[in-house]
Amino acid sequence: MNWVDWSVAAAALLALVAAAVYRVRVVAFAREFTGFLVDVQGEVQKITWPPRDDLRKFTLVILGFVLLVSVIIGAMDIILQTLLVRLPSGRS
Repeated sequence: MNWVDWSVAAAALLALVAAAVYRVRVVAFAREFTGFLVDVQGEVQKITWPPRDDLRKFTLVILGFVLLVSVIIGAMDIILQTLLVRLPSGRS
């Protein structure tokens, strides 16, 4: 056997070892992921949802708060733009 034959044999052996290691890693990942999904399903079953009326009230409160904050920020923008840009430049 010459060095080419040895190189081909070594490459084939290396490929077989790499495939075996890869298979072990894939199987281990699949087991871990399956365990993760089982844990997620257990946690989702623990969730308690509020009644529909409470959920509607909470949603309206949040939307009202977002609307209030957006109005405040818009007013601050107009006031600061007037004070810092328009007045110093002499534009109305």
